[in-house]
Amino acid sequence: MTTVPPTPFGPGFPADPYSRLAPFRESCPVARVTTPAGRPVWLVTRDEDVREAFLDPRLSMRGGRTGPYPPTRRALDVTLVGHDPPHHTRLRRLAAPWLTPVRVERYRPVVEAAAAGLLDAVARDDPADLMRFAHAFSFRAMCALLGVPQADRPWLYACAESVFARPVRDRATARSNLDRLDAYFHERVERRRASPGGDHGGDHGDDVVSAIVSAWEPGGPVSRDEVVSLCATLLLAGYESTAQMIGMSMAALLARPEALAALRADPGALPRAVEELLRFQTPGPFGTMRTASRDVPVGGTVIPAGGRVLLSIAAANRDPVRHADPDALDLGRASAARHLTFGLGTHFCLGSALARLELTVALHAILTRFPRITPAVPLDRLDWRGNHLNRGLAELPVRPKR
Repeated sequence: MTTVPPTPFGPGFPADPYSRLAPFRESCPVARVTTPAGRPVWLVTRDEDVREAFLDPRLSMRGGRTGPYPPTRRALDVTLVGHDPPHHTRLRRLAAPWLTPVRVERYRPVVEAAAAGLLDAVARDDPADLMRFAHAFSFRAMCALLGVPQADRPWLYACAESVFARPVRDRATARSNLDRLDAYFHERVERRRASPGGDHGGDHGDDVVSAIVSAWEPGGPVSRDEVVSLCATLLLAGYESTAQMIGMSMAALLARPEALAALRADPGALPRAVEELLRFQTPGPFGTMRTASRDVPVGGTVIPAGGRVLLSIAAANRDPVRHADPDALDLGRASAARHLTFGLGTHFCLGSALARLELTVALHAILTRFPRITPAVPLDRLDWRGNHLNRGLAELPVRPKR
């Protein structure tokens, strides 16, 4: 019997949440623990139980706010993440048709061009920081999807970076930047509505903001603030997690030169490899906090009404019942596509197709451009940042030409 610690959280959790969560999955799969903020929660860690809970409408997203900033009156607080159907469904219907794999594939040339251009800077540095590339690349891809003009991108990027800094360096500045983002997307939505066919300075006339605004009917079931929030959420939620996924994937591959060589030899294997990398490392160890709207049985334990629930994606993705030898990176793993990195059910990640495209393009571009890339520091000394909600690398120094 594995000894279960009082909590999985603490120093080192961002670098390795898996070993911290494994004892809970093995011996106490639905456990009462306390978050670093001192909040008691129910922690769910087995794959079967996590899947069941993701699909249970009695586990509500409302009241599950877990970010570092208190609610405000800005439109950005009216998000997809913090609501259940039918509110969630109304918002999701606006964007979902424009984020399918088929539609997202139309952006591949733009995404590939972004990767190629940004890798020029990587080639000039020795060592180079792949995380700088990953953040700039993912942000540029999201801006292309949303039709953000080139002139707006530098300051918008600075705003977003301050919001996602871990630890939060300056809360007042981060809140101010959220207000700037709110005002910016209000202005973009109004311009699109006033001139649907006009030149708004973006990369495409068929960008997602234009599509959402064209489908929106003022006075209809979706408010202006909700449209603004949807557009901003796509940018903020999409770029940071994908950037971290690129970094963690490259770190995992650099630690396994044989895997790097296999992908170079067979680029056609990359789509399946991406699914395994998404299973093996995830920037979000948990799904968004849920609240039991009534007594809910999960894995043989009754979570009482009002109980807060953390569904552990990281623990489920390493569950040996679902994935044999789960702590090994197996790029040909048949079960890899059944990972839970994008969630499950109603709140399945709206941007999953774009994240897969970005990850595939970025890895292919890096491995093709730098066939002799090596880490510039010992990989066990990398600086991991984050908390129990999101995690990733502060930097990933590499020598691209050796």
